[in-house]
Amino acid sequence: MRTYTQYGTFSIITLSLAILICIGLLFFSGLDEAFPVIVVGFVVLTLLICLLIFYKLTITIDDTYFSFSLGAGMIRKKYLLSDIEKCTSVRNSAIWGIGIRMIPSGWLYNVSGFKAVELTLKNSRRKIRIGTDQPEEVAREVSSRLLSGTGESFYEKEKIRGLFFPLIVIALTVVFIIVLVITGRKETTITFSDSSMSVSGMYGLSIDYSDIIQADTVQILPGIKSRTNGFAAGDVLKGHFKLSDDSKVFLNITRGVPPYILIKTRETAVYLNQSDSFRTRSIYQSIINKVSK
Repeated sequence: MRTYTQYGTFSIITLSLAILICIGLLFFSGLDEAFPVIVVGFVVLTLLICLLIFYKLTITIDDTYFSFSLGAGMIRKKYLLSDIEKCTSVRNSAIWGIGIRMIPSGWLYNVSGFKAVELTLKNSRRKIRIGTDQPEEVAREVSSRLLSGTGESFYEKEKIRGLFFPLIVIALTVVFIIVLVITGRKETTITFSDSSMSVSGMYGLSIDYSDIIQADTVQILPGIKSRTNGFAAGDVLKGHFKLSDDSKVFLNITRGVPPYILIKTRETAVYLNQSDSFRTRSIYQSIINKVSK
């Protein structure tokens, strides 16, 4: 059995830098907001998974199989030598880059550089390219063993297995986005204590009554220019936003359901409402009662 391992130097450097940058940005922006922590945490987790997949590629050849695995073995495929028509040394196009992707002739698996071997399979029109820094040696080794492969074809079965992990990652990403949207659109709960009011949910906020300079209701929201650190899904806006006059505000609102409670503090302006106008007016009256004490 022969083994050939190529380390993905470029993948290791770029993914490690991306992870460090994300962690640095997270600590720089602060850990007091749940939403950015969740999003950046998910990005870091995704980058870590990519690093575990693409830090190396190992090719193994024995008397029966040609097999390869990416990184820690999360993605692996193997082919009976009897299913391989030929194996040749090739050079990849620079525009194909690294990773797992479709190319004109078939599939490419690569973690670094442009060198690879190309497998031509007897029972498929598509070819498989596997990156390696020793393509000539791998091609010679396969060519010398082509008559040794035995057993039935496992091509289609291995093709499905090879797609299993990417499909799991895609499914988890979709589930994460759905959960994020559902959580973000959930109605905010506003509670009152003796000294402060609290806005719970994805973008929570606590306001001391002593910090409130003005509390009022408005029927029309000011023009919103951009989101700086917040959640926006349809008519639901939560978090930190910038208005058309470049002033910064905190929003926790559902647009199109006036009135909106405007609270001005020493630090910022806050707009709140509920999906039911009666509840919004009731909350406003509670704020007025607390502030006037």
